[in-house]
Amino acid sequence: MKITSGLRILAAGALMFLFSLSEASAQARKVVAPVARPAMTAAGKEDIVIRKMVAVGPTSKIRTPEFKNDASEPQAQARDWARIEVQYDTDADWIDELEFRYMVLVKNSKTGAFTMFPATVNYVDIAKGKRHTSTVFLRPATLERYGAVEWAGVKVYLKGKDAPVAAMQMPENDLRPWTATVNTKEGVLLNRDQTPFALVAIDNYETIKSK
Repeated sequence: MKITSGLRILAAGALMFLFSLSEASAQARKVVAPVARPAMTAAGKEDIVIRKMVAVGPTSKIRTPEFKNDASEPQAQARDWARIEVQYDTDADWIDELEFRYMVLVKNSKTGAFTMFPATVNYVDIAKGKRHTSTVFLRPATLERYGAVEWAGVKVYLKGKDAPVAAMQMPENDLRPWTATVNTKEGVLLNRDQTPFALVAIDNYETIKSK
């Protein structure tokens, strides 16, 4: 009887000891876990989401802005430019630099010939926020000579990264222009600072990095 009672006491003590260890371990996990997870989530968070792209059709056309001045020089009638507009959101408090690589494909309605216009625009000091806007333009004379915009695509890169962090195209159902072999002309697709629109609603746009 004494031996049996002793065994029962030892068993009960062992169970209490194991329960105490389990409870202590659980309490340790409750203290440590909330401290570690936020630090890992916050590190390097630079999410970029393209919300909207306008590149083809009537909504992509914009007239040359008119500036009033005292000069006596007569002004020609305003003509239509092609404006490719991208709206995007950023989650990081600040991003040092973003690179937008554009490709814009036009088609001559008379000859059926395609021409591709590439351009790269770098923005600096991008604050956290929604509806940031990036724009590039084709001159009226370019559209008259080479045709209207048929397709446009953009890929966004963080400084120092090889892979794009965001991308979009319009129309969305045709991937071929990214790799199409067509006549390409550099230096024709213009960033906002290279156009008369540079001083229009200037606070709506990020600073373009000087080359």
